[in-house]
Amino acid sequence: MAVSVHLNELSIPWLDRKRILGLVLATIAGLLVLILTQPDPQVGVLVAANDLVPGRALTQGDVAVRYVASSEGLVEGTSVGELSEWSLRTPINAGEPLLPSNLQPPELLAHPNVIALSLDQSHAVLGRLIAGDRVDIYRTSTQGLDAASVTELVASGVYVVESRPAGEGVNADRVDLLLAVDEDLALLLAGATRDGGIDLVRIAP
Repeated sequence: MAVSVHLNELSIPWLDRKRILGLVLATIAGLLVLILTQPDPQVGVLVAANDLVPGRALTQGDVAVRYVASSEGLVEGTSVGELSEWSLRTPINAGEPLLPSNLQPPELLAHPNVIALSLDQSHAVLGRLIAGDRVDIYRTSTQGLDAASVTELVASGVYVVESRPAGEGVNADRVDLLLAVDEDLALLLAGATRDGGIDLVRIAP
């Protein structure tokens, strides 16, 4: 014997429908207000905790944190972190932000002088050097017309401050370098560039 079941359509009173619709619209409106009034996300940047002088290694006590909407052009962070032992090129006052352009690596504290070299890319790792690299410098010289060329290491682990292409035209195959040196190394490299060919070897990290 077949059994048939008939379900009556569930009816919702008109008043209840209006109440539900009102609740939904109110919820949507509340979410929109929350989204529109939500403050922009804040990014922590480093500022000077006190007046800072150039040429002194930074410590945690030298920096404070300020939260801003945009960190463009500033140094992000909540602690001195990897900038420990870095120093400033120029002084800044308490509360002023630290700028990447005003920071220098610890290598420039040990070797504060900078010497410029312009080399053919074939003698400078094909120009594939960047700031922060370290290089060994070799000099090749000849003592006389019939003498064999002699190559010697004149400096090791020299810090690259800056490296960039020399330009276009006749200089297109050259690279300009700034290297961190002390006075003795500056004299040695100045003599090396006059006495013979210079080759750079990038040291693997």
